[in-house]
Amino acid sequence: MPGVQKSSTVARDALTGAILGTLCSVGAYVLGVQQLLRRPELSLFLPTAVAGVLLGVTRLRPLVWVAGGIIALLCVLVAYTPLASSSGQPFIRRDPLPKRVDAIAVLSIGGTPAGLMRSETLDRLLTGLTLARRGLSHSLMVSRETRKFGGKTVSDSADLEDMTKLVVPEDTVIFVDSIVTTRSEALRMRAIAQARGWSTLAVVTSPMHTRRACATFEAVGFKVVCVPAEVRGSGLEPHSIPEDRLRAFRFWLYERFATDSYRRRGWIR
Repeated sequence: MPGVQKSSTVARDALTGAILGTLCSVGAYVLGVQQLLRRPELSLFLPTAVAGVLLGVTRLRPLVWVAGGIIALLCVLVAYTPLASSSGQPFIRRDPLPKRVDAIAVLSIGGTPAGLMRSETLDRLLTGLTLARRGLSHSLMVSRETRKFGGKTVSDSADLEDMTKLVVPEDTVIFVDSIVTTRSEALRMRAIAQARGWSTLAVVTSPMHTRRACATFEAVGFKVVCVPAEVRGSGLEPHSIPEDRLRAFRFWLYERFATDSYRRRGWIR
């Protein structure tokens, strides 16, 4: 009987560890930890469940509870307080708009598996098109990406083209390909701008991406006017809903690490 009880206790501890490990992974995913791996499709649920099992049957099992408690508390704080908004403000740059610039650069955030632009790409594009209609510039550079989903190569090119045709003449838009990072966007657009004698750009991107993006473009030689896009559900407004605040926190977390990475590589100051 003692042996049976011990086996039952071990099994219970292992199951508890697996559940807590998985819940920790889910909470971390909601907070945006997984996207730092630059492979959002990579699931950490199984590895953390296994880690929970291994810790759950040892004296280190309290660590799983502590980790779960910290992650749960952080989720609540992010969802129901202005934490994400206040943390994100230092990453937002908004420059005064001049009367004219040489071109408007709309940065990409990738497409969907269906070949459509993501909602935040649409927000950026609409902001750039609005600036063009107001006469800030008659030239737009719009970046677009090609990615693989399930072994299939997909691009948001057609969707971007369809949208721009509705607002501005086709010959005013230059689509920029071979985009992998903000740095590659800046280098590709510099090559295009130099061929046309452009030096001043209005760079349009998501609010918390503005400071790093504009610094990257300045580092490759552009004079930059930084324009945060009007992003729906950004989570930066005082009365944002919890879902949007969690989304804002994910952007903040990514920008925090990405900015440090760019500085270490010498891509920005």
